[in-house]
Amino acid sequence: MAKLARKVGAVAKVTADRWHNTGEIPRLAGPALLAAVAPWLAGGELAVLSFVCALGTADDIRPLSPRVKALGLLVAGIGAVWVTGLWWTGPALWLVANAQNLLDHADGIAAAAAAACFLGLGGDAGLAAAGACAGFLMFNYPPARVFMGDSGSLTLGAMAVLIGAKQGGMATTAAWCTVPLADAVQVTIRRVLRGRKPWIGGTDHSGHALLRAGMPLRLLPLAYFLAALLVGWLATGRP
Repeated sequence: MAKLARKVGAVAKVTADRWHNTGEIPRLAGPALLAAVAPWLAGGELAVLSFVCALGTADDIRPLSPRVKALGLLVAGIGAVWVTGLWWTGPALWLVANAQNLLDHADGIAAAAAAACFLGLGGDAGLAAAGACAGFLMFNYPPARVFMGDSGSLTLGAMAVLIGAKQGGMATTAAWCTVPLADAVQVTIRRVLRGRKPWIGGTDHSGHALLRAGMPLRLLPLAYFLAALLVGWLATGRP
């Protein structure tokens, strides 16, 4: 997928509003992550996640407007409710997918936090998803050679909700997704208070603050992995 990403232009370029400054990096990980977990997903779950992955893939190749992505995730949320029969999976999918997307702001941390989430949720699909994240980290651990892209972050966020719906319900899912949700809340509040649009990127995330405070870049993913494990365990009592 990294080779294909370069051919179709799905690469992250250096811009003033991003922390990344190491040249063009391929960012089309979503299809590979989804393929790794697909054998352990039910047909309806795979259909919803394929739609989310396609939405993110399109954005990786040629950026979509925030409105289009929001509406696309709304459709996916409706699909999640239809597939699971649980009302809360719709808004949860929208929120967690966006939060996971926002957490993908520094090498390795989104995949590390997601790996902890999936380990905590458990089940065959959860363990497969954790393994997919671990495999991805071989390419994304600082310094990253491949980025997750929207195809990866949106898919992992939606996947966490669908797996959580089977493995423990709304409270359990929220507990294991606390780290990306907390980052999304703080960065959204900060941007609104400063008169900025929350969906416009910047270097004001929790990971950026830790890096500025002196945390080594290579320790940041481990810190997010352990934080996600600790919060999930304290909230649910599940190791």
